[in-house]
Order: sequence, then C-alpha cells, then structure tokens
Amino acid sequence: MISYEEALEIITKSNKMESATLPVREAYTYVAAKDVDSNVMVPPFNNSAMDGFAVRAEDIKEASEENPITLKLAGSTVAGDTPSAGEGGAWEIMTGAAVPEGYDAVVRIEDVNVNGTEVVFTIPAAVKDNIRDAGEDFMPGDKVIKEGTIITPHHVKALITVGQRNIDVYKKPEITIFSTGKELVEDLQDELLPGQIRNSNGPYIVTALKELGLQGSYGGVIADEPDVFEAKIKEALEASDIIISTGAVSAGKHDFIPDSLKKLGAEILFHKVAIRPGKPVLYAKFPDGTHYFGLPGNPVSAAIGLRFFVVPLLYHMQGMKSEGAVTARLLMPSPKKKGLRFFKKAHVSVAYGGKLHLDILKGQESFKIHPLLQANCWASFTEDQSGNEVGESIEVYPLLPDRWTFAA
Repeated sequence: MISYEEALEIITKSNKMESATLPVREAYTYVAAKDVDSNVMVPPFNNSAMDGFAVRAEDIKEASEENPITLKLAGSTVAGDTPSAGEGGAWEIMTGAAVPEGYDAVVRIEDVNVNGTEVVFTIPAAVKDNIRDAGEDFMPGDKVIKEGTIITPHHVKALITVGQRNIDVYKKPEITIFSTGKELVEDLQDELLPGQIRNSNGPYIVTALKELGLQGSYGGVIADEPDVFEAKIKEALEASDIIISTGAVSAGKHDFIPDSLKKLGAEILFHKVAIRPGKPVLYAKFPDGTHYFGLPGNPVSAAIGLRFFVVPLLYHMQGMKSEGAVTARLLMPSPKKKGLRFFKKAHVSVAYGGKLHLDILKGQESFKIHPLLQANCWASFTEDQSGNEVGESIEVYPLLPDRWTFAA
C-alpha cells in the first residue's frame, strides 16, 4: 500500500493530450495549449467615453458659471465614422467614436448648452477627460491567455477583441465509464428485489465530468462476469483515453478486476492507497497508453476516487497546474487514525474577519450519500494529523473543482 502523495506522483507521470486548433468561438471549456499575446492595441484609436463635445482643454480652462466660454461647432462624429482632423472649436462626438486629431478632452453633453452652431461651456476640462486612449486595454505583447488555462466566456471575449481567430487547445480525453456488480439496478422503474440497489455511481461520474466540461461515455452495468467485463474493456480500449469502473477491486471472491486487467495486458501501477474511504482504489495502464481507474463501489469511495485520483490526471493531461487546497480551522474534534489520509464530508463557512471555519458532518461512512447534500467541501486530514484539536488547520477542497478557479 502506498501513500496518497506517492499515488499522485505515479498518476502525473503521464503524457499530456495532443493539441488541436479550434476557432475561438468553439474553444469554450477547452484548455489553452499555448500562450496567446495580443498583436494589436485595444482600443485601436483614442475614442470618447461619453456623448458630448471634443475640445482642446486649453480653450476652456477658464470656463465657469460666471465666465461661460462659447465655441463654434466644428463638426460631428459618431461611432464607426472614419477619424477626422479637427479645426478647433467644439466637435460633437458620440460614445465610442474616434476623437478627431487636435482635440484632447471630451465634455459631457449634460455639462454644456447648445445654441444652434454655438456650444457654451461653464466648466473647464482637463487633458484626457472622458477619452479612452489607444491601447489602454491591450497593447501588443500583453498576455491574453496562458497555456494551461481553461477558456471561459471572458477569454472568448478578450481573444476575439484582439483579433484572434483560432487557438491551440489540448484535446479533451475520451472517457468510458462502467459499473460492476450483479446487485446493481439501472431501470429506476423496477422495484428492488432483496439484495439489489440502484446504481448511482455511473450517473454520478458522468454528470461530474460534465461539470468539469468533459463528456463521459457510459457503458452500463457489468455483472460479476470476468468474460463479459474483458470483452467490454477490449471494445472500450479502441475509443478511450481513460476507462473508469466502479466496484470489484477489493479482496473479495468476486473482485475480479485486477486479474482481468493483467490478463488483458495492463500494468497495475498501484492497488490500495493509504486513504479512507476508498483504500482499494486501483490505477493501471494498458500498452496503448490508456489509463484505467478501478474505483471502489461504495458511493462515497467512488466519489473520492473520481475527485482525488481521476481529476488530478485530467488536470495533468490537459496541461493544467495541479490543484491547491485552502485551509480552514476545525470547529470540533474529529478523530482519525494516524498513517491514513482521511477525506471527510464537511461544510466550510467564512467567519468574522474572513477566517474559514470547518464543520465535519455526521455520517462519514462510505455508504452514506445523504451528508453530501449538506456538504460543500471535502476536508483532507493528512496522514500525520489526528483531528483531535479544535482550531487545527485542515486542508479543504470543493466537492468538485470549480473549473473557473483555475482559469486565470
């Protein structure tokens, strides 16, 4: 049995996914495979931040209610017009329109009086008032997105703004999910017979992957039949980068997956990790490079296997930085054995002063799903922590990673 950190080290030795080029409009939720820098200035020209009148600040520096200054209306520009060259006086201008050459300030329309072709100013203007400078948002060489960043709608906006038509992204891994166990029932309309349970692991993993911007292909339930399992895996290998199964990885008579994987040529890189719950988790690789995770069948063990073993691989394969934890102070003792990392269902809250406080929920058994409805995080007690001390600093992870947290 190995430690959790040793397991992560093994998992993240894998190769990254290949890259592909996509139109920016189609790249949402993909991960950038290269840095993208701006090649242009945004805005591309000085433009007005207000509807009003462009002036030379020097011309109205003495303007006041007691000393109104009148300028002749010299022209007019709306957004989309070709930039003009001014000749002094006041130039009517709309928001977003190019400031004519020779003018260095814009006075809001609310702050002037217009009498035919004359504009009366009763307040002064400073140079650059209400003007957006060319390049004020982006300059050539500014970073728009870094490699390893998930592309959000904000990135799409920025990339299109600087004229980026296409972007190199990491391909998303193809993932196939199976559940094992003759006790599992898929049809929710069926009444359960003695010894049967409804299969929640498969749908959970599929929907959790969707939350991460990925698609999983669900292969259904495989009863405790090694021959059927091996045939399904052979088929899945043709179209999968990752295969995930739940159940049949412990040490019982019907826990056949380790032997079947060896028979199919896979190398088991670890089987059993010093964690609770989910100790029997298995990770293997096939000769073609396909990753295999055998997660325990208990529903919370399967959730932890996905969250703390599959997700780190997904991050690594798509060129993303490994996920970091925040820490919170334990509000009540929550004892655990030393030597094991324990992932507990928990609820974190922000206390006065901005400190994070951590409640460990009742019902930590690996078959209990109900506490997950109250949880908003996993509390990760490290191997050397006992959890006995109120105020002890505990690592905290969201139930599923917030993909936008790692987008910047």
